[in-house]
Amino acid sequence: MLLKEKLEQFKHAHVQKPDKVFTLYLNTDRRDADRQNGEWKIQLKNGFRNFEDYIKQSGNKEELANFEKVKEKVQDELDRIENDLNRGLVIIASSDDQIWFVERTQVPVETNLYWEEEAQLDQLNELEEKYPNTGIILVHYDYVRILETELGFLTKSEEYAWDPDEDNWRKYEGTTGNENISGNGSTAQRELYEDRIKANRERWYKSMAAKLDKKAKNRQWEKIYVAGEKEEASELNELMNKEGIVVGKNYADKRDDEVITSLVS
Repeated sequence: MLLKEKLEQFKHAHVQKPDKVFTLYLNTDRRDADRQNGEWKIQLKNGFRNFEDYIKQSGNKEELANFEKVKEKVQDELDRIENDLNRGLVIIASSDDQIWFVERTQVPVETNLYWEEEAQLDQLNELEEKYPNTGIILVHYDYVRILETELGFLTKSEEYAWDPDEDNWRKYEGTTGNENISGNGSTAQRELYEDRIKANRERWYKSMAAKLDKKAKNRQWEKIYVAGEKEEASELNELMNKEGIVVGKNYADKRDDEVITSLVS
């Protein structure tokens, strides 16, 4: 399910008292000077305490129990992913366990906490407008990496390399996909292999372009980037039905979050 579709469900999700929905937007961007020492932990702790004090003053013990339940679940999740946070974090959780949404963002968010009868989606709606569904295609000789982002979140990452034995694109699991060209064999062998790539590249890229066109349609890509050596990126881009923005830079050795930060945010 697309994130946009999940958010549409949240827009129509309401809970009845004493059940409520906790919405958290947390700025965890270590590049921000105010966030380098984990200040978000202090902000979160203070936010939790403020809600607890307010609920205690109201005398609603059932609501307090519900809030404590959500707080524990959110804190457990933060403990689990703390070392893998990016620039921002969004968590939406209901005390009845019907709603549970966690996304680490590659784009910044403004820290805010809410405890209301419905999810507070203003920031997510802003992200939807600012960061539409985007496909990022990284091409390098016979290797293609495809990143999909929604609302600034990485939702999928796939890698393909051309398999000369199968004469087809092969999806790689847990590998970089470029082992065939990264120094294996003699210089003469590599040059022969690269000559073969150039001779067959248009046919190979036509096959990949068809895959990309299908993904763009099924995943509702509103924007596309094609990055790599300019000649290769331009050639693949021209073979696609929906042309993208060509970026003449090789990102093959960059992590997914680094690529998204460079191109999208």
